[in-house]
Amino acid sequence: MPIRRRDFLLGLVAAPLAATAARAGDTRQPFDAPEFVRSSTWINSDPLSMAKLRGKVVVVHFWTHGCINCVHNYPAYKAWSRDYAQKDVVLVGVHTPELENERDPGVIRAKAKANGLTFPIAVDNDRANWDAWGNSVWPTVYIADKRGKVRFRWQGELNWKGAKGQAEAARTIDAMLRQDA
Repeated sequence: MPIRRRDFLLGLVAAPLAATAARAGDTRQPFDAPEFVRSSTWINSDPLSMAKLRGKVVVVHFWTHGCINCVHNYPAYKAWSRDYAQKDVVLVGVHTPELENERDPGVIRAKAKANGLTFPIAVDNDRANWDAWGNSVWPTVYIADKRGKVRFRWQGELNWKGAKGQAEAARTIDAMLRQDA
């Protein structure tokens, strides 16, 4: 079944994984979160692995500091970092540059610090994580449950033109925290 232009655009703007799949006629089920591909640099933490994060809800977001849509999501990331600090939730940023001037780990580190982004950040200059996750747009947020199954995806700004991505993601995180590992 071909995907209608309207449905395609809705999926790009902002839609949880299940809703996007339903609109596109795709019946995909939740999938195993890919392992983080060895990255040249991690900022704000030692290298992480999905295997070692089992038992925690993992929020992975792909971004780049030069993307205004990504910058507009910073308040949500900071809120989640604050609100879930004492819970079994790990927020991981995967910084995948779009442009050559977004590749310098020193600049990424400085931008993260200047914007109060204190969560672990994998520098994905070779797009290995981007490809492993099958990502296609900046920003994109994925949420994996305690078993490592990705059950939520949001592409685009979380709160763009009244979208409820931040609230929907928080409800998803809360629901996953209530589930047994």
